[in-house]
Amino acid sequence: MQGNPAAVTIKNVSRVFAVLTVPFTMSFPKAIFCYWITSNLFSLGYGLVLKVPGVKKALGVPEIPKQPVVTAPRPSIDLYTALKQAKTASQQSTSLPIEPTEVANQITSFSSRPSIRGLEILRNK
Repeated sequence: MQGNPAAVTIKNVSRVFAVLTVPFTMSFPKAIFCYWITSNLFSLGYGLVLKVPGVKKALGVPEIPKQPVVTAPRPSIDLYTALKQAKTASQQSTSLPIEPTEVANQITSFSSRPSIRGLEILRNK
């Protein structure tokens, strides 16, 4: 999360929502408010305890490998260019000759059969 500004923003927004939960839930029935507060405090304490390296080692929690720091900036995605590439790719795929398959043969064989309406006319004669 150190080099990712979006992750830092999400973390800060989550903290603001956590603080705003208290005033909003105070109007709820007291049992729900009491449950949410105690559950959140327990989760917060649990998360803080698991960050301690000694506790992780004692519980056998594996360490997460560090991600290599990428120094090269990622290329920006241009929507117009991406749409243009997708359009040319779809045009190229439709311009290829298409050989009939078994499914296409089945469809044509179904369409050559008489329709139900035609059968009803023949039956009434």
